[in-house]
Amino acid sequence: MDRVIQDDWAAEPSVMQACLHVWHALSNRAYQLDHYSFAELAKLADATDESLVSKALLYLANPKLRVLKICLMFEFDGQLIQLPDEEVAQYSKGEVVIHPQFGEPIPESEILMCFTPGLRLQSKDVA
Repeated sequence: MDRVIQDDWAAEPSVMQACLHVWHALSNRAYQLDHYSFAELAKLADATDESLVSKALLYLANPKLRVLKICLMFEFDGQLIQLPDEEVAQYSKGEVVIHPQFGEPIPESEILMCFTPGLRLQSKDVA
């Protein structure tokens, strides 16, 4: 995995380092959390530039790597509810996200983006 990241980001060493930091931190954990916030992953990336961290996290979430998976959540009756993958796809295209129970648009300010461990982190052989 390191070689893939290094090859893909050779022209942008700061993004490469952020990706490698996140990958190493997550792949060396004894267990994975259900969800990781942007802030938690930014700390793991050891970077303060939000644009750089965003690039790194989106890269790690791409289907080629499957290190992370982007998820959307919203609060309802005091609970965080994860939206289905179809809503994530619509949101990434700039479309409105619809409340799964009420069929009403969810205001963008109420949508929380987080990351879940991707298939590569869920497997026993993460290296």
